[in-house]
Parts: sequence; structure tokens; C-alpha cells
Amino acid sequence: MTIRNIFRSAAAILLSSLITSCIETDKTTGSGLVPDNHILKVKTATFDLPVQMKMSDSLQTIFSGSIVVGAYKDPDLGLVEASSAFQVIPAADSLSFGTNPVAKSFKMYVNVADKSFFYEKDQYVPQNFHVYRLTRDLDSSVAYNNSLTDSDYNPVKINLGGSIFFGGDSLVMDLSLAYAQQLLSATTAESDSTEIFLKRFKGLYMKTDPLPGSLEGGRFNLIDPLDIFFTLEYRHVDASKSIDKDSLIYYFVSDVRPTLNRFKHSSQSLVSTNPQQKIYVEGLAGIKPYIDFNDVKNQMTNWAQSNNTDISKLIIAKAELRFPYEFPQDFTRMIYFPSQLFLFTREKGGTTTAPTVMYEPLDDISYYESNGAINRSLLYYSIDISTYLQKVVQNKFTGKSLQTWVAPILQQSDPYSGAVYYYIQNILYGKAILNGRGMTRKPLLVLTYAVMP
Repeated sequence: MTIRNIFRSAAAILLSSLITSCIETDKTTGSGLVPDNHILKVKTATFDLPVQMKMSDSLQTIFSGSIVVGAYKDPDLGLVEASSAFQVIPAADSLSFGTNPVAKSFKMYVNVADKSFFYEKDQYVPQNFHVYRLTRDLDSSVAYNNSLTDSDYNPVKINLGGSIFFGGDSLVMDLSLAYAQQLLSATTAESDSTEIFLKRFKGLYMKTDPLPGSLEGGRFNLIDPLDIFFTLEYRHVDASKSIDKDSLIYYFVSDVRPTLNRFKHSSQSLVSTNPQQKIYVEGLAGIKPYIDFNDVKNQMTNWAQSNNTDISKLIIAKAELRFPYEFPQDFTRMIYFPSQLFLFTREKGGTTTAPTVMYEPLDDISYYESNGAINRSLLYYSIDISTYLQKVVQNKFTGKSLQTWVAPILQQSDPYSGAVYYYIQNILYGKAILNGRGMTRKPLLVLTYAVMP
């Protein structure tokens, strides 16, 4: 997908406990397993991967660093819609609106520095924007792409007329004077406290329409929260001077307050326990390859028994997952394939006071920066999960720790500490088509191993 100037805000790093994982390399893997006086024979074995296709529902999207708004219709995966909820805060506290304040205009300014799309023709495709009032608080209870529903915002839009965005760098919308008048009724306590203000004025929700009819394509607009602000102009009586006057108030969206992206996908019909021809890797909260490593462990146990091998004595030197793909007839489609994929489990995270269940990459991601990278020469993705699989074989993982999704990954270094953080990619939409289990070049586990005497 074409993308320009993608970045993450400092706030996203500071709030990384909600959306990130910091992985440290385990340098003790395999130590103490083999006596010093033994020489082991290294062998290889290959297994068919029991890959399924599942939706990656409940993707963490709070504090993602970008407000994502747009829609895209794909010939294989159907309609994808991205909308976003955010809080609106006065730029100054202790506001005094004077006597008999009456709203004259209320404008919303949106700078759109980043856009993503599959086809050049969609770069400037018109999109109709809609803005609504939130009726639900944005807090830790709404951390996922599917946390918000249509009942969580007032269905009457507050932007006036048609707000059509043609893919430029900014959009200005006139908002409802009735809503502006409500803001002018904020009490002194509400003006002095952001928390009290937000209890009454919960925020806004923004979305777009997809392309009409059977038209395919579309665009996602990625907006820095700090690139949204509002101006409210109103007339009031200045009691000290006994005159009518016009005043202007600014409101803004903060990058240290919650923003929540909502993603809706129509690829549910592609869910399969045994995809034969194609396996899709869909971005955001869409359909993805899924592997239950309890199935892999059963495969390896049967293999060990048939080879008179005690699986408890298996030492894994390397465990590589290979996901082949076919080069598309239109070579330009390759730019939409993610550059790096990895395995994620849904584990508990967040903080003690705000626990969440998040997609977390396996610790093996820290082996080297290119782990999971696409190999454009050999036409497959290669993922090294040696430590993870060793622990699977040793029965050190159970339950959800064995349930994994294959998803695009994003890594970022903290400029202050140098720590490397690994994320599931939750702001960019991408698409890759991998070979299914019935193809000649199918997904494989390539095992390099030895057996202790």
C-alpha cells in the first residue's frame, strides 16, 4: 500500500504499556541440555504446517498514535472501513463566556499529512466525511477495534452540508451551532477540569463513506491527533464595558488523551480450518493465518514415535516457518505485501489498574531485525521460532500461548533509552496472498535438530 511520511508520536511511546512489547533476547536457550563429552548428530525434518485462516478480532487500537479514517473495497477481501473516536478539549481553562453567549460559527480543521491506498487512481478519490457526538466515555474499557458500536454515538451528524475530502492535505468542516451552543453552556467546574468537562462532552466520532455501488478501491487517511483543532466564534455581552463583542475559543485533540480507531471487515466469510489454494494476510483487524501449536506438537509427537525418538530429548537448533507465495502477474501488486510478518499470541498486558488482552509478538522476534522478512528471491516469508517451539515441545506453554496469528509487524526504537519495541501493525492496511495447504509450494515447518543420548 502506498504510504507517505508515516510516524508514531512520542505519546505512543510513553503509553506503550497499552500497545507494545519490549522483548529481550534469551541468551541461555539450550544451555545445560547437552553434556560436554557428547557429540550430537544434527538432522533436518520438514512438516506441513496446519495453517488456518481466522479473523484477528479485538485488535488493540487505543493510543495507536494515528487517527485512521477511510474505506477501501478489495476484490478478494471485500469492504474495510476505518473510523475513529477522540476527545475534544478547550485550549484554555477557567473560561468565561460573558453574558448571553450566542454561537456564530464552529469550525473543525483537519490536516491530513499521511494517506495510504492501493491504486494511484485512489489518491484523490472524493470521500464524504461525517462527524458525530460520542455518547460513551473513552477509557480502558474501549481498547479494541470492535469496542465501539453504532449505539455509542449520536446518529445525527454535526457537520453541516457535504464535507468532501479530495485527498489533499487539509479539510475544513462547519459544525453544528446547536452543538457549539452546548459547549458555551459549560460550567466553571467543567472549564477548570478536563476530567469533569469530558464527563459531559465525551468527544467526537469521525467516519467516511465507501465508494458507491460496485466501485472498488478507496483510501485511508492517517491523522496525527495534534493536527485536529476547532474554533468557536461567539457573540456575548461584556458586562465590564456594557457592549456586545465577538470572542473566539480554541479546542484541540490531545496526543496524550485516548483516541480509538474502529475497524470493520467483511472478510469473515473466508475463515477456514483448511485453506487449500490461498491464505490471506489482511491488515488491521482482518483475516490472517492462524496456527494452533497444539496441532504442531501433536504432529511432532507422532513423527517422533514413528522414528523411535524420545521427543523429550529433542534439541531444536532451528525452527523455521516458511510461507510461500506466487509472484503476481502484475508485479506492482508486490508493493502491497508486508515487508515483515511474525507470530502473535493474545496475552494479558496493559497495567495493573487497566489490564488488557493484546496481540503480543513471540519473544523470538528479537533474534535479529529481519526475522520474518519477505524473501523476494525465493518467494517466501521466513520466520525463526526456535526458542518458542523448544518450549512448546517441553510443554512449557498451554492454552492461549499456543494460539498464534501471523501478522505484519512494526518495530521502533526509543530514542531516549535505545530499547526496541515491537508492535502488531495496527494503523496501516496491507494485503498478501500466500500459498494454501493444497499447493505444491505450501507452508512448512523446517526443523534442524539433534537428539540427546
